[in-house]
Amino acid sequence: MGNARVTYSVIIPTYNREPLLVEALRSVHGARPDFCEVIVVNDGTAFEPSTRDLIETLGVVFVQTKGGLGAGAARNIGAEHARGQWLLFLDDDDLIAAGYWQAVTGYIDTHLQSTDLAYGFCRASIQSDRSVMQQIAAAPAAFHIQPQEDNSLRPKIAGLGLGFWVSKALYHRVGGLNAELRTNEDTDFCLKLLSAGARCHNTKSHGAVIFQGDHGTAAASSTTKRYGPGQRARYFKHILDSQAEILATDSNAQAWLWKRYLKMAARAGGLEGYQTLRQAVGLTAGRKRLLAAYWAVWRVLAQLERR
Repeated sequence: MGNARVTYSVIIPTYNREPLLVEALRSVHGARPDFCEVIVVNDGTAFEPSTRDLIETLGVVFVQTKGGLGAGAARNIGAEHARGQWLLFLDDDDLIAAGYWQAVTGYIDTHLQSTDLAYGFCRASIQSDRSVMQQIAAAPAAFHIQPQEDNSLRPKIAGLGLGFWVSKALYHRVGGLNAELRTNEDTDFCLKLLSAGARCHNTKSHGAVIFQGDHGTAAASSTTKRYGPGQRARYFKHILDSQAEILATDSNAQAWLWKRYLKMAARAGGLEGYQTLRQAVGLTAGRKRLLAAYWAVWRVLAQLERR
């Protein structure tokens, strides 16, 4: 793209899913807005020549990591290379709906400034059939984007695969994604954005098409499946601790995150989750009792699964 004006940067982290990445890139090529660059950050093994040729043909910016850094770190690297004032995210196994990014960029151009404390996302169609995904992505759709006025936190928390976009200034202001969190880094990120005073904007339309089918090999499987419940519990506990201040403003969101932690802790075995809950501050006695019952149910279910 040389010195051409770039306002938007699409960032796609990838890890050993070349056939799916190729489909994602073709989806992006048909949906990219004006003044946009596309950045692929390869955190896996070297690409085949055909994939490299496609990347060159489409004018995609390519970045190779040293490998195995994780999706959060790969996205941070993509953000460092981005020339755009706004960052648009796509996962390597998903597709973007035609017209969604144009709606986002039109909304940004009309209502926002490049330095605004703003981010947003859409809903997604979840599919296991790749041909159906392509049909859905290509179908015309209307996208009405508006500020999320709800005072609660949960409607403002979304995965980065949900057509997520954010101003680059805001991204860097909060320190980007926590690369130490190999799962649920998006939950942590949204809470950081909200703590910084960011305003959420979203649409109820399906702007992304998410793949939940067979990824082919273990190396290509979803990030979440590569980490056990014990490790995922530790990630949730980290979020509870590091984002305690913002979570204290919404007891329902706080309880929702505690449930996610306790479920993983129960599945990991032992009493750590229950003991951590007992020692927790900032929870009412009644809330603790309800969460303890939730943990006990998952502990029983986990024990039955292991038999």
